[in-house]
Amino acid sequence: MKSSETDITFLNKLNARDHEAFKQLFREYFQDIAYYSSKILKDTDVAEDVAQDVFIRLWEKENYFENYLALKSYLYLSARNGCLNYIKHHNIVLEHAQNLVQEETEEQTWDTIVESEIISLLSDYIRHLPGECAKIMELVMQGYNSTEISTLTGASSSTVRSQKQRGISLLKKMVSPELYALLVLFLQQNN
Repeated sequence: MKSSETDITFLNKLNARDHEAFKQLFREYFQDIAYYSSKILKDTDVAEDVAQDVFIRLWEKENYFENYLALKSYLYLSARNGCLNYIKHHNIVLEHAQNLVQEETEEQTWDTIVESEIISLLSDYIRHLPGECAKIMELVMQGYNSTEISTLTGASSSTVRSQKQRGISLLKKMVSPELYALLVLFLQQNN
């Protein structure tokens, strides 16, 4: 949302269960919630199911959000709870579920949320890159290496590397220095 007035209008529509507002919310946050869930579950398909369940429950249950922070908190906490329920329900390494519940600190949760938000911001910029460059940078952000991207896209390894460098160079011009520094850290962490 761009301004607090727009936020209030949007929240009023969402609180009134406006279908278009809900679709807009889904479009804006589904990938973020799925990414956040995938960091907990380590399974992209299941994470997307959990994210979808979050939005289904949101639609089916009457909620009232006073502000945008309350809405985002609801989405992330619902996703977290959905992930924990999935782990418990399917007995996927019961010990892992217990450790996750006991050991996950608030700081780790916030780190994952912040990482999800940064990925979302960068993805918005990446969508504005030229065609093949955008496609390759999206795959880079999903954690694929150059060889995997080459296989997925059919592009040569040198094309992938040059498009990746081009994307990084273009993003450096598009984003703030702080966001660019976070991009570089993310790329180093995922290589």
